[in-house]
Amino acid sequence: MLLSKLGIIVLLVILLAENCSLAFSVSSRRLGRLVSPPTSNDEHFCLSAKIDPNEGREGSLAAATKALGKVPYGETSRKYRRTVFKHDDWVNHRQSSSKVFDNLQSMFFSGVVRQLRPQVGAVTAVAAFVMGWNMGAVELAASNNIWLPTLILPTVPFTLSSPALGLLLVFRTNAAYTRWMSARDSWSRMAAHSKNLVRMGSIFSSDQAAVKELSKASWLYCRTVMNRLSSPDEDEEQYRKEVIERYQNSSIGTRIIKSKDRVMAAWKQLSLQLHSLPASDPKALIETDKSIIVLGECTSICEKVYSSPVPLVYTRHTARFLSLWALTLPCALYSSFLAQDQVWATLPASSILAFFLFGVDELAMQLEEPFSILPMSYFCQDILESAEILTEIAEEQEHDQVT
Repeated sequence: MLLSKLGIIVLLVILLAENCSLAFSVSSRRLGRLVSPPTSNDEHFCLSAKIDPNEGREGSLAAATKALGKVPYGETSRKYRRTVFKHDDWVNHRQSSSKVFDNLQSMFFSGVVRQLRPQVGAVTAVAAFVMGWNMGAVELAASNNIWLPTLILPTVPFTLSSPALGLLLVFRTNAAYTRWMSARDSWSRMAAHSKNLVRMGSIFSSDQAAVKELSKASWLYCRTVMNRLSSPDEDEEQYRKEVIERYQNSSIGTRIIKSKDRVMAAWKQLSLQLHSLPASDPKALIETDKSIIVLGECTSICEKVYSSPVPLVYTRHTARFLSLWALTLPCALYSSFLAQDQVWATLPASSILAFFLFGVDELAMQLEEPFSILPMSYFCQDILESAEILTEIAEEQEHDQVT
């Protein structure tokens, strides 16, 4: 009887590990088929392609897998999460004909799931130890008239403490999402006021060459802010390349790159470029300069978010609370399932609950620093393209007036 119980525990652990490994490998193969062209013998390709209709979209998991040759997770995957939705993406996002099954199918190659393997694995190991100790060591010692303590806990402490844990996780998640939204709003305002600078300059100034320089300075400021908020390993080389390319015939780009404070230098250059525009109405310059002030305010907000995390004392206390709560949970689940003669359920229940709770904390951790998952490159490119359109329209209107 004792050996059969131990055999059941070992079998559950092996099955759980093998199923997770199989799910990860199958999911990776499926993603590999998503990003590779179909063959005549690949009769399931079309069915697999339907699982991720956004496979070609930048930021999708399939695009990341194609770029890396494997499913990324953790820090590696953040640069592939800079999602920009368009109409077709929203249509696919709203489709829910088989959403439940798709979500379950994609769970095992989710970046969050892969990131949680150490935490969930630790809780699963504790659950397996509790089951093995109670069903094996304790019963074996009892048969030899040796007393060993049973690893069980009442559920009351967990029932009383779960609301406090829930509040800690909710407040942490809300704070992280607020930081993300603050960063996104700041970049929206930066894009709007950068375009407004070019729009106003092209209206009250007849010097279109100077307006073009203003549009370049507007892009340069936002691109420099992006460089400050990005990883040097990822963006420094690209930043230098883009700035030098835009300022090939000028020393402005080199001066900004070599500056000790690039953002301040770019901000000053933008101000100089605006006030160098020939304007018959000085009030127009003063009103337009307000957009430069807003750009500085938005940058300050971004720097505040970037340099100040959620108070570490709060984050650490939540992590310690959650870890202790989850690691001792199998003892309480064992006592509950023992009363129902379903002790075997302790292992999967502990793993699932650990996945959900640690998953919420992991989401907050991923959102806390928002800039590495915001599509800042897309914002800067949009500013540049909009500025070019505005200057082209101004040139066409000036040409029409001449002719």
